[in-house]
Amino acid sequence: MKLFGLETHKFADIFPMITGEELEQLKQDIKEHGLLQPIILFEGQILDGRNRFKACKEIGVNPAFVDYKGDKPLEYVISENLKRRHLTASQRAVIAVDCLPLLEEEARKRMSLGGGDKKSGMVKLPQPIQNKGKSSVQAGKLARVGEKYVRAIKKLRDAGKKEEIEEIRQGTKTVQDIKKEERTAKVQKQIETIKQDNLQKPTGEYDVIVIDPPWKVDFDYSPDHYMGRVANPYPEMTVEQIKNIKLPTKTNSILWLWTTHSQIWNAIEILRFWGFEYKCLLVWDKESMGIGKWLRKQCEFCLLGIKGKPVWTATDVRDIIREQKTKHSAKPEGFYKMVDDICVGKKLDYFARKKRDGWSVYGDEINVKEKEE
Repeated sequence: MKLFGLETHKFADIFPMITGEELEQLKQDIKEHGLLQPIILFEGQILDGRNRFKACKEIGVNPAFVDYKGDKPLEYVISENLKRRHLTASQRAVIAVDCLPLLEEEARKRMSLGGGDKKSGMVKLPQPIQNKGKSSVQAGKLARVGEKYVRAIKKLRDAGKKEEIEEIRQGTKTVQDIKKEERTAKVQKQIETIKQDNLQKPTGEYDVIVIDPPWKVDFDYSPDHYMGRVANPYPEMTVEQIKNIKLPTKTNSILWLWTTHSQIWNAIEILRFWGFEYKCLLVWDKESMGIGKWLRKQCEFCLLGIKGKPVWTATDVRDIIREQKTKHSAKPEGFYKMVDDICVGKKLDYFARKKRDGWSVYGDEINVKEKEE
């Protein structure tokens, strides 16, 4: 980039220029106090001070210049900018991702000047080149941002979402904004699919039904809020909407109803509304700590209910399953094996995440899985 005929260094260009009121305040400060910090040059280009240089030129002040004397110009630029600029974590993550190839380039230069094994003649690769994962961590540390943010920006970059990244760079949007937009678009698409009735509804009646409703929560979606979470595979449903689901059950049938801490009492109400008698609560220990305000949650729950007099063969099955959680909302495979072992008859997985041998499945996520495969 050129400013009034002078090239800016590519290291400097990873940071967005200031504009508007912020630039006007800088001009006013230079008018009143003069240029307190000179423009730093490296390789004949502006390494640090682009905004000061531009402000000086626009108000007719002759800027002072000094050459950078260190051997880590990239780290210098990042450190100086982070000291004086109020950047969001999302902006710093963009900077970290932009830094990755630059860090490797700098490392190559340093190694070519004096690195390597003199006896063998082999040049040792610098750490950022040897291990891309560690390079991301290093870039995140330089930009003072967590690896989670860096991964999110890399994912956007790999998906070719240049416009979204530029919006984040300029500070008009954050990673959270982009994720929320993506989630909203996904849910809207699913709503349209359901409205068009493209999902093949289950036919006949079933002896056993497993259902995992997309419970509506009482807080707004935010990926980084302590109660945040990734998107449900389905548009969320209220208690009344879930009650209105017509389950295709036989006169004698078994229901497994998945629920969460906050929805247990609603789940019992719904189970009884559907005509089932509550019998027991199955606990799934996910073996890792989750979110939570009062207590950090590690378990989900599945209500067992019966209608009529279904066949029940279990005599030694406990009320707890311990299995590491996998993808968001996916239920443990051990649960389905247990149901297969102790429940007989025709089975339906309602709001299913995938196809399952010996089961009928119903859910929009099935179509998504088939397209991915």
